[in-house]
Amino acid sequence: MSDNIDNVENDFRMEDKVDIERYEIQLIIINEFGEFRGIKAQVESGDYDKIVKLSKNFYSSGGFELSCEDGSYVILPPDLVQKSILKIDKKLIKEEKV
Repeated sequence: MSDNIDNVENDFRMEDKVDIERYEIQLIIINEFGEFRGIKAQVESGDYDKIVKLSKNFYSSGGFELSCEDGSYVILPPDLVQKSILKIDKKLIKEEKV
């Protein structure tokens, strides 16, 4: 009987697990002075969604600061932000059950 209970509990735990997608993302600023590539980061799908939501305020939030993949740090004044494009590169790196 104990084996049956263990099996049911294991099956239940497996059904409770959900898929978590992880992405490698990179912010890229493109403007008349060139392309500025941010440091790559790994985030879960929920965090990616938050970043996309925050990026919708890119033009209205004034200046912008970015740590670049080459080790440099860029500060864009508000007038240059208005003339820039914010691009978010996203690559699926793994999907796991937790």
